[in-house]
Amino acid sequence: MINKIYEKIKKIIKEDYKIIIIYAFIFFVLTHHLPYFISSPGGLIDTSKKINTNENFRLKGSLNMAYVTEMHATIPTYIWSFVAKDWDLEKEKDVISSGETIKDMDYRNKMLLNESNKIAELVAYKNSNIEYELKHEKIYVTYIDKAAKTNLKIKDRIIKIDGHKIPNKNFLLTYITSKNIGDKIKLTVLNNEKEIEKQATLINVNNEPKIGVLITESFQIESNRKIKFNFKNAESGPSGGLMIALTIYSNLNKIDLTQGRKIAGTGTIDINGNVGEISGVKYKLIGAVKEKADIFLVPEDNYKEAKKIKKEKGYSIDIIPVETFEEAIRYLEK
Repeated sequence: MINKIYEKIKKIIKEDYKIIIIYAFIFFVLTHHLPYFISSPGGLIDTSKKINTNENFRLKGSLNMAYVTEMHATIPTYIWSFVAKDWDLEKEKDVISSGETIKDMDYRNKMLLNESNKIAELVAYKNSNIEYELKHEKIYVTYIDKAAKTNLKIKDRIIKIDGHKIPNKNFLLTYITSKNIGDKIKLTVLNNEKEIEKQATLINVNNEPKIGVLITESFQIESNRKIKFNFKNAESGPSGGLMIALTIYSNLNKIDLTQGRKIAGTGTIDINGNVGEISGVKYKLIGAVKEKADIFLVPEDNYKEAKKIKKEKGYSIDIIPVETFEEAIRYLEK
């Protein structure tokens, strides 16, 4: 039986080897990744579809986070990038940090999305008259700079610094800034449920002592008002923080911030409600206009660039710079 199958396959290959080679070549051309990334205008994601609540509340308009379309270049997309308007090509080494793999980058961006969502939820609760409790805070290493002097590894969960238990990310960062550049610190990490002692020598970053790693926090918020997130595996990064916070706030307080408008926006958010700078504002603004948004909320630090693009392309969309979550709320409630 096996010999018959083998002979049949052998016959097919012998008779159709030219077609097989052509198909294999086409497959290679279409799927082979080149050492380049392409950034291009994206679109909008309705943030109400990314969260589930136990509230029976609907917006008349919509709150949307703008995104950038990013892809690993293949031969066809590489060629098309020289023709397509607003497609920009970057070398892989300029996108992926030195010593970091694509897998590491994907892990980091996924963790940043999870952290951003939880911070957005926390900010929404802080600005609402609703009881909540923070629990289960965990701190992970998600990036290590090539200048770092440490044996920490990506995915290490840091639980102690110099013997002190770490209750939250802010405690860790404050402790480090209390030290001096060149000081050595001991770090206890959990890896595969085992406690391991590690160390780091604090390096000079903008004249401040730093470990040279990116720390991402994971925590839970307990309340009788349940919030669940519904993001796809392909979605990542922290730049939707502002819009997620506004959406959760609207649901918790049953306030329609849209007033029937299609509102797009971008911006990171921290636990104090500060809206931070993002990358790719050009692609996000183009996507928002393409999707016919009425308003584009943008971090103050990105406003100048967004305004310039609006003028160059003759857009009529209202671009609103915001520095804080409260500022965005005040504008939308007018």
